Amino acid sequence: MATIKFSLQSKSKNAPIYLRLSLGREKLYKRKTSLFINPENWSKNGQPKQTTAKNKTV
Repeated sequence: MATIKFSLQSKSKNAPIYLRLSLGREKLYKRKTSLFINPENWSKNGQPKQTTAKNKTV
């Protein structure tokens, strides 16, 4: 079963959002998206906080 998750790997002001795709235990792929966000606006569940209009569109 495939799993898709989004994550941050940096605590800088404009951190890139990474996409992680796992296809079982052996196949893990991680790619940087073209989206950037402030880590203060990122929630623990891997989604942007819905506090501003810009975060709602991400």
